[in-house]
Amino acid sequence: MKKQLVGLTLILLSAPWAWAQPYRLAEATQRVNNQKYAGVTSWVEGPYSQVEEDWLDYLRQHGKIRRKRNYYQISDLQYNGLPDTLVYVTRVSNKDSQGLIWIAPLTRNLPAGERQKLMNTLKKLLKEGTRHYYLAQAQAKIDESEAAALVMSKKHQRLLYEKEKLAEDLRAAQELKAELEARLEETNLKIKSLNQQILDTDSAAVQAYRDLEEIKQVIEHHKEELKKIK
Repeated sequence: MKKQLVGLTLILLSAPWAWAQPYRLAEATQRVNNQKYAGVTSWVEGPYSQVEEDWLDYLRQHGKIRRKRNYYQISDLQYNGLPDTLVYVTRVSNKDSQGLIWIAPLTRNLPAGERQKLMNTLKKLLKEGTRHYYLAQAQAKIDESEAAALVMSKKHQRLLYEKEKLAEDLRAAQELKAELEARLEETNLKIKSLNQQILDTDSAAVQAYRDLEEIKQVIEHHKEELKKIK
């Protein structure tokens, strides 16, 4: 159980949500179908595959997603401050074994002021999406910890039951030991008594044999005397 507790503690401490997470957002341009599009990125501290899966799940809550060759296309994106008439593109790159999210409007003809406003709103969307990932990971770790705690609780109850049963067995064994020791003492006394009786009987038998021999001698003496009378 101690090893399990240590392992659970290490899981909790090593989890990426165990401390305040940074939001590393930046404007970046990437190519889609050989055309450059300006967008924003968020570097998410987590495995690439998990980051991509969670990001797409988050986007599905706000719009429609279609998978393309090496990116995803988003339409009807419902988010405060974003025009839903625009089509957006997104992809998650595997960078240093972590996820780098990029999203951009599929247009290059926006006025500078409108473009910057759109970039700022996309940063908010990305920040919320990144936070959504961290919260999902935190909840997953909480669920994992609660499941581990439930297993440990059941094991603890089982060990307490086993301890109580072992204590009962120990008491029964101690009672049996006391009973056997009393019977052993009684048996030892009986053996001692029987040994003494054997010694006494043996001594009496020797004395009886001696008395018998003396009586035989007396009988023989009387027989000799009887012969003399005739």
